[in-house]
Amino acid sequence: MIKKIYIYFSNSSNLAILNGVLLAIIIGLNIYFQAFCIPTTWTIITLSICFTNTILYPILEKTIIAPISSFINGISLFIFTYCAIFLEQMNLYGLILSLVGIGLVIFIPHFFIAQLIWKNVIKPISKVSQYFFSSAVLVCVCIAIYIGHEYKKAIHSIETFEETNYKELDKNFMTEKIIGMHFIYHTRFCEFDGWRPPIHEPILVIGMWLNNRYDPLNVDLKARLDLYRKFFPENKYKFDCSCGIEYSEDYFNDNLWK
Repeated sequence: MIKKIYIYFSNSSNLAILNGVLLAIIIGLNIYFQAFCIPTTWTIITLSICFTNTILYPILEKTIIAPISSFINGISLFIFTYCAIFLEQMNLYGLILSLVGIGLVIFIPHFFIAQLIWKNVIKPISKVSQYFFSSAVLVCVCIAIYIGHEYKKAIHSIETFEETNYKELDKNFMTEKIIGMHFIYHTRFCEFDGWRPPIHEPILVIGMWLNNRYDPLNVDLKARLDLYRKFFPENKYKFDCSCGIEYSEDYFNDNLWK
């Protein structure tokens, strides 16, 4: 049985269709449930390119653009790994729920991780494609390290901000993201406690991961919102759509905005 399935999906077209269906499933579920919230613009562009390539690469791997496709696969591997890590405890719940079939959805990112490693590392179409894939992974790791470094610098900026009694802030990309945590930016998956901040910024999440998940701004949510409105008055802080459909009314009617 397993051998027949393997042979069936060894066909490029069949594998492309399978990948497309699986991606459609996780995107559809994510619209309703709050796993990954609304991506930032750069994230949407990156996901669009990588997801399209994940569908098409089985067909492209024997064409002249195979190395480019493999490079994008390397970025996709990093993205699917990020997804698997972000789901945290859901990976355990997925194991339990797999007994009734539902939990298998949790492991779609894991399936893509295994598939991309198999196709690009263990059984690559060529050494050139393998090189491009590995190069992309290395680039992603280097970018992640840089993000961690920038987040650490922002921690020091926030600590200095606190020392000035919240009067002087080094305004930059990362300090804006830190102050906007928990009401604009979603930083982790929590399944039981109502609405999620609407925006998912992977740069912020990776920065936190590489700094022990540390949030340096020790104020309540209302004070955080007030600080954000004071130092970033030109920025939008409440959005027309919430993270997912399930708790959307809770988001729009929360006393935080009153």
